[in-house]
Amino acid sequence: MKLKFVIGVMILFIVSSCGKKVEPVIRPVETKEAKLIPEKLIYEYPAVVIADNEAPLAFRVAGPIKAMNVEIGSYVKEGDVIAEMDKRDYEVQLKASTGKMMAAENAYKAAKAVAINAKEQFRRVETLYRAKAIPKKSYDEALAGVKAATAGELASLAQYEAAQQGEINSKHQLEDTILKAPYNGYISKKYLGAGAVTNAGLPVVAISSLGNGKIRINVSENEVEKMNNISEAYFVYNDKEYKLKLSDIGKVKGTVKLAYPITFDFEENNKTIPSDSNGIVKISFKTNEKGIIIPIESLFEKDEKVKVWIYKDSKVNEKDVNIVKPYSDGMVIVTGINEGDKIVIKGVHELIDGQTVNLLEPFSKTNVGDML
Repeated sequence: MKLKFVIGVMILFIVSSCGKKVEPVIRPVETKEAKLIPEKLIYEYPAVVIADNEAPLAFRVAGPIKAMNVEIGSYVKEGDVIAEMDKRDYEVQLKASTGKMMAAENAYKAAKAVAINAKEQFRRVETLYRAKAIPKKSYDEALAGVKAATAGELASLAQYEAAQQGEINSKHQLEDTILKAPYNGYISKKYLGAGAVTNAGLPVVAISSLGNGKIRINVSENEVEKMNNISEAYFVYNDKEYKLKLSDIGKVKGTVKLAYPITFDFEENNKTIPSDSNGIVKISFKTNEKGIIIPIESLFEKDEKVKVWIYKDSKVNEKDVNIVKPYSDGMVIVTGINEGDKIVIKGVHELIDGQTVNLLEPFSKTNVGDML
């Protein structure tokens, strides 16, 4: 009995449903007006601020770091002591070098005195020999003595000069246990701290100069050539624009081997933006290209063709377009449509040709949270 009742209700529901007219679903769409390419094309690139001078600093000698006087961001003046190394071994080395130098000096003075005496003796013997007062054997012996004494003096002089150079090198090595700032700037990187053992030439910190700095971007190989046609360039940092001028176009790819570095200078002196800061460079290029700018999200593919939906009189119709190239801010340059056409930018994959739609008005800019 219950089964018959359920079946009857279902039949009644089906019959009543068939008698109603099904209302078509009218989708809301959001549109944007197609615009002509302006006289200038604007492109945006991620950018970083680099210092005019930035260099890693290292000790010229090896040893343990005894004191580190800076941290990242510390401001230093030219000549300020950044770090100090344990000097003990180099002080011992200098003391030994000084001792060797003094011993070599005494040996040289002694050899010089011997040479002077030999020369004086030879002059007396030579005078007697010319007067035929002594035999030639005595003259030869005196001459040999002068030569030997002179050679001994020269050898002692060479050893003394080498010892002097050794002492100078030891003094320099002792001085090199102190790492000083080569110019005014601030510490941008810190690799080692007190207690670490470092080798000669191993970076301890990096110092960046203060001043104007530079801006660097990276571009693809296809974009390098157009950098010669820059109309204007601005660096955008913290919602403020700083005008730039082109400094250098890299001819060799960067370390990642994927892009070419492009460097800009600030047109006005900049003392507020630290190096390593990130921002955006906006570059405008003069162009004679023809085409229309539309959002990339309005494009869809159908039958192996790129299309857009044109909104007119509450209906949408598909239209073929040709993509010329990317523009900026999510826009692309196309041909095949007209300036002023209303292009559907949302839900493009859910529409059919000739479909009736409702135009969705854009949200007010003051509508916080898109609640209205």
